[in-house]
Amino acid sequence: MRLKDIYETISPIVIKPYSDHLHISLSKRFIMFQVMNKLVKTIEEDPYFNFIAILKSYKILGRILSGTVYEFYRDRNRLYFKNFFFDRDLWKLVKEDLEWLYPKYKHIRMTITKRGLIIYDNYQKNNFNVLLLTVHSGSWVPQIIDKKLSVSKAYRRREEDIDTHRIYSNLVLNKSGIWIDNKQSRFVVDFNRKLQRAIYSNNSEEWLDVIWKEQLTKHESGTILSSYREFYFTLARLLDSFRFNIIFDAHSMKNKPGRPDISFGTNQIPKFYMPIVRSMKSKLISIGYNNVMFNTPYGGGYILEFLSSKFPDIFIFSMEINKKLYMKKVYTFKRKMKKISKDLEKIFDIEVE
Repeated sequence: MRLKDIYETISPIVIKPYSDHLHISLSKRFIMFQVMNKLVKTIEEDPYFNFIAILKSYKILGRILSGTVYEFYRDRNRLYFKNFFFDRDLWKLVKEDLEWLYPKYKHIRMTITKRGLIIYDNYQKNNFNVLLLTVHSGSWVPQIIDKKLSVSKAYRRREEDIDTHRIYSNLVLNKSGIWIDNKQSRFVVDFNRKLQRAIYSNNSEEWLDVIWKEQLTKHESGTILSSYREFYFTLARLLDSFRFNIIFDAHSMKNKPGRPDISFGTNQIPKFYMPIVRSMKSKLISIGYNNVMFNTPYGGGYILEFLSSKFPDIFIFSMEINKKLYMKKVYTFKRKMKKISKDLEKIFDIEVE
């Protein structure tokens, strides 16, 4: 029933100017009771509403925004939306994504946190649903943290999975499922590491030497790690609220000698699902990606380890796309990204050999 129909059915509702009570006839009350029952039932049956209710009731995430791409695109320059985010640099990144997604995906539902964790919901009940994660695609660094970093923005771009959210996202946007995107740079916090290693230190990574000019304060570290806990809390609640056919951890990698065009990380995948991944690999080769491997150089990060420990039978894997396929130095090429994105959609039309 449309809102207009509901209003026309129950009106008029008499509001007396000298009273704080609503006067509704008995028959109208019965109709309202039926309408409210339908609304409650709809909410209970919709996993998205359950998910949002859980996030708000636990209050782990603090303030969150929930709405559609259309609504946030409409409000993208309004003061409440700008002021919601940790700073204006983060707001600009989210705004760019809204302008990219609108109008083709304006119906997609979104949940947004102050530090740039964004959940896109295109979940379709009784359909093939993917849970997609692009946790390294972010490049946002708060100014106070940026001042303490010894690594340049250009260096960070060589390690961040720049624009991978625009390569992989069609798997959810054009098909069905939920996509978790992260706007924070891995140089602030790396969600694909254990908590103790989530904030990089000097020589903590094989590709990282000196990272800090000045050490973070205890308060700064605590604030950063709170967003790490928020991510894993949200991930666990998603898996409580929704059912997914595949969980897909999506990345890119630097071009180095011996590295393939594309690699699947399968260290945590149950053997039962390996024929499906082999079929995906064969499809990529048939499309024209000549060098496709397993676990070269990475077999999967902490996210897959975390999920595998809690859900040992779940179909999970990661993928690394070589940056040479769509980047030169620190620049990305939209046409090449678009081609890769379309090719990835094809491999998810799964047929087992």
